[in-house]
Amino acid sequence: MNPSLASYVAGVLQIAAIVGAVWYGSWWLRRWIVPEFSGALARLAELTIGFALITISLELVGSVGLLKEAWITVACIVIPLIGAGLARRFAPQGVKPIAAPAIPNWAFLVAIAVASWCVAEWTFPTQLSLDQGMFGGDTTWYHMPAAARFIQDASTIPLHFTDALRLAVWFYPQNSELMHGALMGLMGSDWLSPVFNLLPLGIALLACWCVGRPYAVGPGTLVAGAILLSSGVMIETQPGEARNDIVCFAFLIAFVAFLINGHQRRAPKSGAVDEKPDPDAPLLDKGPLIMAGIAAGLAISMKVSMLAPVGVIFVGMILISGRARALTTALWLGIPMFLVGGYWYVRAMLYTGGNPVPAVGWGPLHLPQPDQMPLDPRPRFSVAHYLTDPGIYRWWFFPRLDDAFGVLFPLILIMLAAAALWLVIRSRNKIVRVISAAALITAVVYVFTPLTAAGQEFQPRGFFTNTRYLLPGLLLAAVMLPLIRQLRVPEDRARKVLIFLTGVYAITVLTSPKWYPSFLAGTIFLTLAIVWAPVGLSWLKANTKVPLSVIVGCVAAIAVIAAVWGRGEEVGYAEKHYTRSTLFLQEGGPQEAFDFTRDLKNKRIALAGSGEIFFGQYGFYGVDRSNHVQYIGEEGPNGTYRLIDNCREFINKINEGDYDYIVTSEYTQDSPDADYWYPVRAWIDDDPAVELVVSEDNITPQPDYVYKVNGKLDPDRCAELDPKVIYSDRIEAIQAEKEREREAAIKEAEDAAAEAAAASSSDSSGSQ
Repeated sequence: MNPSLASYVAGVLQIAAIVGAVWYGSWWLRRWIVPEFSGALARLAELTIGFALITISLELVGSVGLLKEAWITVACIVIPLIGAGLARRFAPQGVKPIAAPAIPNWAFLVAIAVASWCVAEWTFPTQLSLDQGMFGGDTTWYHMPAAARFIQDASTIPLHFTDALRLAVWFYPQNSELMHGALMGLMGSDWLSPVFNLLPLGIALLACWCVGRPYAVGPGTLVAGAILLSSGVMIETQPGEARNDIVCFAFLIAFVAFLINGHQRRAPKSGAVDEKPDPDAPLLDKGPLIMAGIAAGLAISMKVSMLAPVGVIFVGMILISGRARALTTALWLGIPMFLVGGYWYVRAMLYTGGNPVPAVGWGPLHLPQPDQMPLDPRPRFSVAHYLTDPGIYRWWFFPRLDDAFGVLFPLILIMLAAAALWLVIRSRNKIVRVISAAALITAVVYVFTPLTAAGQEFQPRGFFTNTRYLLPGLLLAAVMLPLIRQLRVPEDRARKVLIFLTGVYAITVLTSPKWYPSFLAGTIFLTLAIVWAPVGLSWLKANTKVPLSVIVGCVAAIAVIAAVWGRGEEVGYAEKHYTRSTLFLQEGGPQEAFDFTRDLKNKRIALAGSGEIFFGQYGFYGVDRSNHVQYIGEEGPNGTYRLIDNCREFINKINEGDYDYIVTSEYTQDSPDADYWYPVRAWIDDDPAVELVVSEDNITPQPDYVYKVNGKLDPDRCAELDPKVIYSDRIEAIQAEKEREREAAIKEAEDAAAEAAAASSSDSSGSQ
C-alpha cells in the first residue's frame, strides 16, 4: 500500500517548520558567537550550529522516551527558537564582518565546476538507492537497525544488540542514526535516508573552501578536498547509504576551517593575511574556539574514529596557546565539544561503569568493557601486519588503492604526506602545524588499527572499504596543502597549484560510476539545490540589487519542486525498494527469507545463526520498517552480548521475546570446527509450537529457514535432544575437512618430490 498523501504533506510541513526554526536559531546564534564571520564562513557556521541544535533536541527527547513524531517536531522547533531568543538579547551590535580576500573569477568558476561534478557523481548512486533500497553491509547490519529501533522504542537509552561480535557496535556514537530515525518518525518511512548524505557532502565542500578562504586559496582547498570526496571508496560506500563517514568528514573539516579563520580574523582591511599577529594576542578569541568546539563535537558524536584527529588537534591547541591561555583555550574549545558530542560517551560510561569508549580496548588502563566473544566479521589484521610483505602490496594493496583513490594514488599519497610533513617542520602558523601533525598521526593510527587489512591471512579483503579510516588524515593534509606559503605566494604559484590539482581531480574521476540517463533530471535538480542555488543566490545578494523577495521566491520554488518530486520518490520507493533481495549481502544469503518478511507489518522477528542472518538484518524490518527485529543472545555486564550456548536458555529467550517468527541458519558459525558453533536450528526444529514457512536449502555458506511461532516453545524438549544427532553434521564435516587436508598434503609432497626428481635429472643431463 502506498503511503497516504496526507501523511506525506504532514511530514513535509513538519520538516519545513523545523528547517525554518533551525535556520532562524542558527542565524542568531552565529550572530552572537562569531558576528564578524561573513559570506561562506558565516553559512558554514550556521549549518554547523543547525546540526548541533537538531542533535541536542533529539537527544533530549530521546532521553525521556519521547522520540515520537509530535515531540520531535516540538523539540526541533522550540529549542532553536529559545536559542534565537537568547542570541537576540546578547548578540553584539555594530560588529563589522571581515570580508574575504578577492579571488579571480576563473578560479571561482573552477571550484564551482568541481563541486558540481562531485555532487553529480554522488547523486547517481543516491537515486539508485531510492529505486532499489540501501544494501551496503554496514547500513543493513547496524546503522539503519539502530535508527529504526530508536523510533520504535521512542528512546535513545536502551542498547540495541544487533549481534554477538567482538565489535559491540551498540556502543558506537549514533547521532547520524538518530537523525535517520527522526526522519523515519516524521515521514513514516525511511525513504529520505538514501538522500541524507548529500547534505553533509555539501557542507564538506563548503568547509574545504572555507579552510583556504582567508588565504585567497579557497578554490584550491576545495578542489584538493574534492579529490578525496570523489574517490572510489567514497562513491562506493557513502551515497545512497546510511554510512556516516561523510558526516564526520564534513564537521572535521569545519573544525579546521573555524580554527584557521579564527586565527586570521585580525587580517588587515586590504585582505592580506597577517601571518605575524601580535605575540601578546591570543591565537584565537572565544567565538571561533566555540564554533570549532561545536564542529568537533559533531564529528566525534558520529564516529569513534574521529577521536584521533580531533583529540590531537585539541591537545595541540592547548599546548600552543601558552601557559597563560591554555586553560581558557581548553574550556572554550572543550565545553561546546562535550555538550554537542559527549552524549553517547556518557551513555556508554553509565552502562560500563566508567568507560566512554567500550568498543575500543584501553590497554593498561583496564577500563570496564563488554566481555564479547572473539568473533569478527573478518579476521582482524591491520595494515601493519603486512608492512614487510611485498606480495601483499602487489596483489592486494596497490590494486585496491587504485580502486579507492584512482590511478594517481601514488602521487596523491606521497604528495599529501609530504605536504603535511613540510608544514609541521616549516610553517610559521602554529595552528597549521598542529593540524598537519594531526594528519600524520591519524595516518599512523590507521596503519595499526585492527581490521584495516581484515580478512583471512594473506587475503585482506576488507582493505578497500576500510581505507575510509585513512581518509581523515588525507583530508586534513589535502586542505592544508594549498596553504603552504611557497605554493601560494606569489599569486601566480597559487594559480598553477589550482590548475595542477584540477588536473589530478579530472584524472581521478575518470573511474566514476556509471551515469544513468534516466537519473539526469534528478542529478540536475539535486546539483541545483546543493551547489548552484546557494552559490548563485548568495552572489546575487552580495553583488546586485536584486530584491530580497526574489531570492526568497527562488528558495520557495526550489522547496516546492523538491516536495512535488519527493512525493513521487516516496511512492516509488515504497513500491520497489528491497524487491530485489538478491542484492543483499552480494555473496548469497537468505533471499527468500527477505522476500517473505518484506510485506510483514508490526511483527516481532527473532534472528539466530551466522553472519548471513544478521549482516542483512535491516531487510527483515519490512517495507514500512514496522517489524521489531532482534538477534537472540545473552546479555551480560557492561553491555555484553554473547551467543547462547545451550538449548534451554535459547528457548527461554525466544519465549520471553514473544516473537511471531524466527529466522535462522543451521549453526551460529559457518565453519564446523569454529569455537562457538551451536546448532540453533536443531534446538527449535521439531517443536510443535513452530511451523516451517520458508526453507532455503541450496545456498551457501549455510541454508536458512523461517519459522512461524504459534505458541510457547517447550524448553523441556532440550533434554530429549541427542547431542550426537545434533552434532553429527559437524563431526562428519570435520572428518571430511581433515581428510581433504590430508590428501592435499600428500599431493603437495608428491608434487615436490616430482619437481625435485625432474630438477635432479636436468642437472645430470647438463653435467654430461
